[in-house]
Amino acid sequence: MDFLNWYDWIQPTNPYASIFFGIIFTILTGLITWFDTKKIRTFVLIIAGGLSFTIIGVIILNSVGYYG
Repeated sequence: MDFLNWYDWIQPTNPYASIFFGIIFTILTGLITWFDTKKIRTFVLIIAGGLSFTIIGVIILNSVGYYG
């Protein structure tokens, strides 16, 4: 976990931190949604959407030079 800083959850400083926290927040959102609806299909859709959004966002930010 050498790529993380204490403030990366606010503004990630590298793509690995962005992916790490994106996965954590996606799983939390998926679990909250699952506890609310008790439907595995909704959970899977939230996880798939969150992960794809995170990965596409990191690719776009990396391509425009956001991380340095």
